[in-house]
Parts: sequence; structure tokens; C-alpha cells
Amino acid sequence: MTKLVCAECRHENEAERIYCHNCGERLDRSAVSAQKKAQDPQEVHRRLQKMLGPPNMARRNFFTVSKLALAAAVVAALVEIALPPELPAPTKAVPPQVDLDLENAAFYQKTGALEYSQDQINAYLAYRLTSKKTALNKPLLTFVRATASFRDGACTIGMERSLFGYSIYSRTSYQVDAGAGKISTTNVGGWIGRFPIHPAIMRFGDIIFADLWSALEREHKLLGKMGAVSFHDGGVTITAPAR
Repeated sequence: MTKLVCAECRHENEAERIYCHNCGERLDRSAVSAQKKAQDPQEVHRRLQKMLGPPNMARRNFFTVSKLALAAAVVAALVEIALPPELPAPTKAVPPQVDLDLENAAFYQKTGALEYSQDQINAYLAYRLTSKKTALNKPLLTFVRATASFRDGACTIGMERSLFGYSIYSRTSYQVDAGAGKISTTNVGGWIGRFPIHPAIMRFGDIIFADLWSALEREHKLLGKMGAVSFHDGGVTITAPAR
């Protein structure tokens, strides 16, 4: 880089300076101007084109494709959330007195296992929650129904709520253990509509069902006093506590 030598004190200054750093005399910048004029015009033109030209096509295409993929994923997720899942159809089965059966087994030493089909449990839920629909309503969301689905080793609880007449579905699935005066559950996943939610996330999302658990608090406590609870396809077996 050209050094500017002060004609007054012979001090070497940087090319950017206008006045001498040593004595303050105005510097002769003609050498710097000549050097700028000697630059290759093609190189200058190339740099200007790079600065003012369109962006790199590969990079622009990458960001365009990424945005389209993200938008497609969001749309697909919203469609899955909006689609209704396969829930048990409303049943006309006569609801059993599940709460009284559990109470007899827990406090009156009634022996033997209690067997209920999936339809019987859903009939009981419909009967039990009819008088509690007001408490189960949320702002803008009207409670419609709760359902239970049984498969080997797990129980899935679903809720249907209505938003301005449009149904919104949520489900959560558990492995259940009962005994020693308490009931313990392990979340094994959930869904919003048909969109699956990982168990690690669903443990925090279980607050969606907090009002339902509150409405079934009596059954929850009685179930915790049982000896064992086992789920199988289409039914549940509840074993009375050991005496």
C-alpha cells in the first residue's frame, strides 16, 4: 500500500490520511489517486457486478425449497389435527354401577374380579358425566363426550369438544398400575385429532384432561384401592384388593 511521505517532516503516513500524523501538514495525495486510476477496469467492473447483481441462484433455490417444505409440513400437520380420529361410537349399552362395584370391593370385602367391556365403560362415562358437562366446559369450548378404548396393556381416553359447532378431538394413552392404596399411570403417547404427540411432550399436555380427571376423582380413588387393573382388547379386568 502506498505510503504518503510528508514534504515538511518526511514522516511516513498511512494512505488514508489527509494531514500528517506528525506535524499536521496537508499531504500530497496525488500518488494515491494515480494508484486508484491504475486499477484494472475489468476487476472493478467484476466487483461492482458481484455487489449489485442478483443473489446466488443455488442459495436462493435452497431457501425457496426450504420454505415450501416447511409450509407443506405445517399444512399436513393442520390437516391431521382437523381430521376426526376413530373413536368408539356412542353405545346404547346399559351403564353398570362401576363406582358402587368398586366401593363394595374396596370397603365391603367383595371378592372376585370385576369385568367390564369397552361399551359398558363408555356407557358409564356418558351417564356419569351428563350432570358435569357445565364444569367440563371451557371458554369457547363446549364438552361433548369422553370415551375409553382398551387394548392389551393400555387404555386410551379421548375427549370431544365443540368450538362454534366444529368438533376438536384430543386423546391420551396410559399404562395403568393399581395397588397399595394408589393408582399410577405411565403416559405412552397422545393425539390431537390424528396428529400424534410424543409421550415426553404428552406428559405436559395432560393438563388438557385435568377437568375430566377432576370429574372422575371418586372413581380414581376407588381404583387405587384395587389389587390390580389389566386392560385387554375391548375390555378391562379389575381385581379386588387382597385381604
